[in-house]
Amino acid sequence: MDCIKSINRSAFVAIAPESPFIAAGTMAGVVDLSFSSSANLEIFELDFQSSDRELKLVGHCKSSERFNRLAWGSYGSGSDGLIAGGLFDGNIGLWNPIRSKSGEIEHVGHLSKHKGPVHGLEFNVKSPNKLASGADDGTVCIWDLTNSSKPSHYLKGIGSYMQSEISSISWNREFQHVLASTSYNGTTVIWDVNNEKVITDFKNTVRCSVLQWDPDNYNQIMVASDEDSSPNVKLLDIRYLQSPVRTFVGHQRGVIAMEWCPSDSLYLLTCAKDKRTICWNTKTGKIAAELPTGQNWNFDVHWYPKMPGVISASSVDGKIGIYNLEGFSSYGTVENNLDSDPLTAPKWWKRPVGASFGFGGKLISFNKYLPEASEVFLHSLATEQSLVNRISKFEVALENGEKPSLRALCEKKTEEAESEEEKETWGLLKIMLEEDGNAKTKLRTHLGFSLPSEEKDQTVNEPHATCSSTNVEETKQMPEPEGESSDPTFDDAIQRSLILGDYKGAVAQCLSANKMADALVIAHVGGTELWESTRDKYMRMSNAPYMKVVSAMMNNDLMTFVHTRPPKFWKETLALICTFAEGDEWIRLCDALASNLMDAGFTLAATLCYICAGNVDKTVDIWSRSLEKESDGKSYAERVQDLMERTLVLALATGNKRFSVSLRKLFESYAEILASQGLLATAMKFLKFLESGDFSPELSILRNRIALYAEPEAANTSASKTPQPEISMPYQKKSFPPAPLSNTQPSRTTFVPLNPPRELKNAGQYQQPIMDSYSFNRSADPAYNAPPGPGSHRSILSPGPYINSEIPQTVAPPMGPMTPTYQVAVQPAPVAAPPTVQTADTSNVPAHQKPIVATLTRLFKETFEPLGGYSRATPAEKRKVEDNSRKLGALFLKLNSGDISKNAVEKLTQLCQALDQNDLGAALQIQVAMTNTEWDECSFWLPTLKQIIKGRQNVQ
Repeated sequence: MDCIKSINRSAFVAIAPESPFIAAGTMAGVVDLSFSSSANLEIFELDFQSSDRELKLVGHCKSSERFNRLAWGSYGSGSDGLIAGGLFDGNIGLWNPIRSKSGEIEHVGHLSKHKGPVHGLEFNVKSPNKLASGADDGTVCIWDLTNSSKPSHYLKGIGSYMQSEISSISWNREFQHVLASTSYNGTTVIWDVNNEKVITDFKNTVRCSVLQWDPDNYNQIMVASDEDSSPNVKLLDIRYLQSPVRTFVGHQRGVIAMEWCPSDSLYLLTCAKDKRTICWNTKTGKIAAELPTGQNWNFDVHWYPKMPGVISASSVDGKIGIYNLEGFSSYGTVENNLDSDPLTAPKWWKRPVGASFGFGGKLISFNKYLPEASEVFLHSLATEQSLVNRISKFEVALENGEKPSLRALCEKKTEEAESEEEKETWGLLKIMLEEDGNAKTKLRTHLGFSLPSEEKDQTVNEPHATCSSTNVEETKQMPEPEGESSDPTFDDAIQRSLILGDYKGAVAQCLSANKMADALVIAHVGGTELWESTRDKYMRMSNAPYMKVVSAMMNNDLMTFVHTRPPKFWKETLALICTFAEGDEWIRLCDALASNLMDAGFTLAATLCYICAGNVDKTVDIWSRSLEKESDGKSYAERVQDLMERTLVLALATGNKRFSVSLRKLFESYAEILASQGLLATAMKFLKFLESGDFSPELSILRNRIALYAEPEAANTSASKTPQPEISMPYQKKSFPPAPLSNTQPSRTTFVPLNPPRELKNAGQYQQPIMDSYSFNRSADPAYNAPPGPGSHRSILSPGPYINSEIPQTVAPPMGPMTPTYQVAVQPAPVAAPPTVQTADTSNVPAHQKPIVATLTRLFKETFEPLGGYSRATPAEKRKVEDNSRKLGALFLKLNSGDISKNAVEKLTQLCQALDQNDLGAALQIQVAMTNTEWDECSFWLPTLKQIIKGRQNVQ
């Protein structure tokens, strides 16, 4: 990974302790391409929000000399502190970082005492007004910035304590009067600044370039040498100088600079002439991270105190780079290098308190400030308590399994409904649950076509009884008696035809004279053929709306009537087919009417007709559209609950147990919502509405997961209902359902096995061994309900009654008894194991998609070969392999069944082509693009593709 920000300068660096700025002073001894001798101090803004790779210059000024060291302390009148620079001529420059409008930095003054270049410079952290400096003249000066006319302390070793050029100095983090200085002659001195005396010293056979006190252990100090013959970094205890506490081996040439991490003393940053910049784990002496090797070495490194993990590195080739060490958290310069350190979480990642949501409405937490700081607490958490209460009430209504209970639920929902659509829907669902003899009567009444009670006995068998009141009145009008014809010629012609037996001619003359009644009477005498042709001509010539109804009944052609009837008269049409259709014909006619209404934009009417047809899939498809719309301030979970209540009541009323893919996904979403609220046993009950063969790979995994977690939940619930003696237990589980998280002491859980949850009660009420001609079963139509195979798992619930009634024999003869085909399985069949890369059926994958399966299978095998084979993998690696194999198996299954969109297949093809060409970067870009456009469809296996591609990159 390249640096995240950069500055094109050859300069020493100092970072502001409290503000997002970095200072750069021109490095002494560097010659640029223009052979310039100018010296500058510049300030840049550390803006990580900007997309510009170059840092913005916000302040600048000229310097009298170039820099050997730069320091930025918190002392000063403003919040930006004070910048000090060790110059080549022995002076120390002071600058106020507050810029003028033109960006000019104010030069405060010089500190003059040293006779040579100043290489050591550091502010005292505990006393910000104290500044220590060390120079090539072998002297150390302590400056009190409140009175900086001369050094407050002047330190110079004599005799064995004599130091040559001072290369580095460091204040002790615990004792503010203790200072360490090291020199190029190998002598390191620990000073008591207040008394200007030497506490101790030690000598190395090689020159020392840099030293730093341990921030946590005030008796230990880190020392390094810039000699190529001794490039090691040593941690020394000043009380036991005979041997180092730890030696850090990794650099091949001399170490130039180092700095301890201010946020976590576990990490130390060093750079050397071997072009390596290494972050060490100071507890193990191993390499924790390493920057990429550049064209030349770095000579100055610093941590950014306000953003842990961010560092600066100044290079000899004229570039200051800003890096994020978290991008190099795994030591990857040399594969399987034994010097690399296992990943360790830094302190800035550690939290005093924490919480994490878990599956099944669980929350796990810890708190280091509690007396039980080493314990982890498990809470049962319901984030939407009102929804939990509603689900519990709905579960009770379904668990009783009685029609009166379900009808009461529908009636209550009708009363609570806020829209006409909801009222109509729940009202019709209630009618679907009525007994056979009342269902059709109540449906016609619901549609507004009830008969007067005093006329019911006389008119119930009349075909026109189903028409509107206006039409009924028209049919009751008797024709006025006709007098003698005023046209003797017409009468003579008719009479002559009748005398000659020319009935056909007589009928033709009556029709031409618009004497319909005469024509029908004469045709009746003329025989069946003449009667039927005359009747058909009359039906075609009639414009009365009710005659269309008569025509449909007479020809036993209700389907044509449904297709030709205007959609706005849908209630009359539904009432008519309710009266004259039964069984499979009722289903087909209701489906056809609903389809016509959908095409015409009558969505609510179409939904009601699909309900009458028992078409659960189509009905739920229409209802599901409301999930995407936010209405009445309801959350997504509440909208799913509304939908599932209607869906489950409709499924119970119709007995339909074979659901579409979209409806199974709805069950999956509902089960996830129930599980998130801790209602695991409830989720298992509702998943049992689905056949075991209907489970997709994703749904199978979810069901198994819910079953695994639901068993201990229900076990503890059952145990809590059994009287037990009071015993003090370290862990005690609260009863189901879970209560919201509170400030009381959290509960702690132990888990016990349990048998699967029970089925719905009184389900046998819905069983009907034989259904007569007055009721119909959707399962009779194989297009809607194919009978399950042996051993398939079904709920005890069986198909319920449909709406139906008697039909006059003059329109269509009644159908014989029908016997529904269904099975009741007492024991649920085991759920098949999810498919994997090895076991997924790919026999039906189209030929142009076969390369996808082949490429991903090959990539999967090649990715995990470096593990040394599955048998040699660690348990964590085995779990990872199995999880990735299951998710790729789910993808293969979708390709095999064709349950995947064209866009997703095209992008998968492009991705596999890139993989075949070993262009892993392009493959990863396609995977990222799919997460943006195909996430809803491909979210189950897309992350696995990314993991495998990344793993393949690491193997290479």
